[in-house]
Amino acid sequence: MLKAELLDQAMHGSYSFCSARDCSIVYFEDKGGHQFTVDDLRIRVGLKVTDDPIPLCYCFGFDDKHIRDEIEQTGSTSVPEKVSRLIREGLCACEDRNPSGLCCLGEVNKAAKHLTAD
Repeated sequence: MLKAELLDQAMHGSYSFCSARDCSIVYFEDKGGHQFTVDDLRIRVGLKVTDDPIPLCYCFGFDDKHIRDEIEQTGSTSVPEKVSRLIREGLCACEDRNPSGLCCLGEVNKAAKHLTAD
């Protein structure tokens, strides 16, 4: 996820993902003080941004605008079901594509529930 010029800096040490929404740090060194912020990454981190597009699913390219637009047009969204189906088909690569390394379905479901309620 890091910009090419920063890759060498991450070759040593063990890093964890910071999931705090109001924090610009994305990765921090477990033993040491080194960290990488949102400005150090090649992609936008959905948990860390508030302006469109807010990425939700890194494997299949869904963002909150996809959900919002579908709800405006149809009154509901099929994005969570689409993501679930694609995961079942073995097409998911969240451990590599999602900055957190976790499955994106939780964030997709959370966004769908929030946007449907609005």
